[in-house]
Amino acid sequence: MVSIHPGRINLYHEIKWHRPPPRRDHSANLSRGFHASNGKVSTATRRKINKAIEYLLFLSSNKDLPDTEHGKAYKFRLAFVTLTLPSSQQHTDIVIKEKCLNQFLIEARKRWKVRNYLWRAEKQRNGNIHFHVLTDKFIPWSELRDTWNRITNKLQYVDRYRDQMREFHSGGPTVRRDLLKNWSYKAQIKAYQKGKANDWSSPNSTDIHSVYKVRNLKGYISKYCTKDEQSEGLSGRLWGCNYQLSDIPGARCIMDNTIHEAVTRLFEKHSPRSYSGEYFTTFFIDLNMLINSDSDVLFRLLAGFIFDHFGVALQQNCFNSS
Repeated sequence: MVSIHPGRINLYHEIKWHRPPPRRDHSANLSRGFHASNGKVSTATRRKINKAIEYLLFLSSNKDLPDTEHGKAYKFRLAFVTLTLPSSQQHTDIVIKEKCLNQFLIEARKRWKVRNYLWRAEKQRNGNIHFHVLTDKFIPWSELRDTWNRITNKLQYVDRYRDQMREFHSGGPTVRRDLLKNWSYKAQIKAYQKGKANDWSSPNSTDIHSVYKVRNLKGYISKYCTKDEQSEGLSGRLWGCNYQLSDIPGARCIMDNTIHEAVTRLFEKHSPRSYSGEYFTTFFIDLNMLINSDSDVLFRLLAGFIFDHFGVALQQNCFNSS
């Protein structure tokens, strides 16, 4: 068998059962999988995350976005969103994901037309859970903050923040001297004035910035999303993505004579690096190799899969042929 992805081609053998395959205790497997991570990213999970990142990057492109506040245009490819709790965590990680993160993703699909995304849960130093969401859609920072604060306040996290700030500044502006090294006196006073003006109803619980300049963008994002350091103690799922990015099979077909000849020509012309396991061999490629391999059958297979799975049409002349 052959499976083709934007960054690699896999050659492997597939077992065809002539009778029903052996039964497995799926409930036991699900139970073990749910409790086994303990904040650790397994090898299988790491592969799934890397595949989702590979396709998310492949489907995104650099875009120019106007900045209405400063009158400047910014380059944008992917948005890196951070969602934190406005006050100390009072609920389990699973409840936060069910009540807050899930609703945020639902609203993001409806409001900002977010289709492809990947999220990763982590623990902050203060013990609170927080989330990183990677998507190829632009989200205005003020709308992002207002939406997340409204959602988390279903569990009274903004209300508790307001009560804490009112008490902390009950005698007037109070400066955090332990933070002066990274947060100046002037900046703290400005933050106090802004918080006081809106009665502490808009905590700085979100962050968003664009990602497009990093040379090895896939490696950078993959390393960030698969690290274990800040995940210990998390309960429930460590990550997730939209349905189309989960467990992507790629363009799969049987190795017939036509495919064998096309694969052979590609390997002879480009000599891609490879990795072999006991039952498979993976060749690392890029689209230019498919396009310039003296046969377009491999590219047409991948293009057909991308269109069927994501609804995106690939054109050969859209890629650099160098």
